Amino acid sequence: MGELVIGLDLGTTLCKAGAYELNGNLIGSAQKAISTFRPYPGWVEQNPDEWREAIVTVLKKLVIDLREKAKDITAIGLSTHGPSVILTDEGFRPLQYCPIWQDQRAASLINDLIQKVGIEWIGLGTPESSFGVQLYWLMLNKPEILKKAAYILDVKGYVLACLTGRAVDEPSSSLDSDISNQSLIKRLDINPSKLAKTESSLSVVGNLLPEIQEQVKLPVTVAVVAGLNDGAAATLGAGIVNLGQGIVSLSTNGVMRTTIQSRMPGRILIENSMFCYTYVNSMFVTGGMTKCGGDSVSWLIETFYQDCKNDPDVFDEVAYEASQCPPGAYGVIFMPYLVGMGTPTPTNVPQGAFMNLGRHHNRAALTRALLEGVAFALRDIGEKFDELGLAWENLRFSGGGSKSLVWRQIVADILGKPLSPTRADSVLGSAIMAAVGVGFFDNVKDGVRSMVPKGTTVEPISENTRLYEQFYEKFKRIKRALALI
Repeated sequence: MGELVIGLDLGTTLCKAGAYELNGNLIGSAQKAISTFRPYPGWVEQNPDEWREAIVTVLKKLVIDLREKAKDITAIGLSTHGPSVILTDEGFRPLQYCPIWQDQRAASLINDLIQKVGIEWIGLGTPESSFGVQLYWLMLNKPEILKKAAYILDVKGYVLACLTGRAVDEPSSSLDSDISNQSLIKRLDINPSKLAKTESSLSVVGNLLPEIQEQVKLPVTVAVVAGLNDGAAATLGAGIVNLGQGIVSLSTNGVMRTTIQSRMPGRILIENSMFCYTYVNSMFVTGGMTKCGGDSVSWLIETFYQDCKNDPDVFDEVAYEASQCPPGAYGVIFMPYLVGMGTPTPTNVPQGAFMNLGRHHNRAALTRALLEGVAFALRDIGEKFDELGLAWENLRFSGGGSKSLVWRQIVADILGKPLSPTRADSVLGSAIMAAVGVGFFDNVKDGVRSMVPKGTTVEPISENTRLYEQFYEKFKRIKRALALI
């Protein structure tokens, strides 16, 4: 048996795959962009057929890149974004485009759903974008498609079905993973046989289907391990296996997470728009999201960097311009709520804004203000952790935003905490799950110890932290005002 494992991550904007040796050495990688459609204000959806095509494309690219080493691939571990509802026929062919976690069309139904079924099902995703409320929207608005569907799947369940032919999910992604969620399904009168069966995150769901193996030119039969949702996989890829360890993730979203011992009560989750899901080693992950982290940078590039938006080094240009402006961006404050506010005070309408703009401000000031604004929104989540008595120490920093030296320092300064940036992400986390799932390691801690690289620490600059305290107070006042509009 060869000793290579693949981490496969279907993210919101990219499908990525990486091949790892058991010491964590990355020896091959591939990625493909995923299209997002916004047909109406507040609607954000993707085509599940494109997910399958992207997965085949990146695996094929990876196999080509590995050449003769491809024969050493033993297993694929999977992570996906979510929550979402995918309706399929008996052959796992999707019946419609899929609203993703940024979609707001169902948010107004949350209170109605809670009145019907209670609150203890809340957890997989923030309440207003959860699997449950999306399913409820389909019941009210697309009953004919829901009735026609042979399967009602989450993203993970759909992708596992595409790869293995089995309707299987795992606890960090599956609606059907505990009794409270099963109660939700019963109260909504959903046939439970249409849902994916929940198995362990470390379980081998099956082998990669022969037709996919042939498409991607894999020379060997490869096991598929269930894995984790992308947030949990990123947490694992950052090396977090103990209680009270926090992680900041800046990808499409901006997310703060920490590990806890038991599931958060539904009341706290709904009151603060937080999520909570099963993790490894009998732990749970809880946290919140800004809704628009790295996606804010994408908007900035599309709007203010049109001269170089197709340049592969455009993110370096963004970082350079931000570095040309001092902390505080000459007084400009950015509210990163381009798709509404997230944790802890959610709204479902766009409320982004640049405040205090003057004739003397330039693109560099707006760029710096945007990076700072996202970090202020993360700080807002951190304060809620403090109020709830949640530890978030030994902070790791992951996602595309963590690769920027400028943004790393801004986040450390605004949070006032040391950050340990990690080169890893959901891809490594899912690869670790694959390695443990097929028995290369006895447990997840051993897998992390062997495969996660040690990172350096970014210390906050005390002078900047004191300055940002003043701007953060202004940020909170502006946020309160925006919430009333």
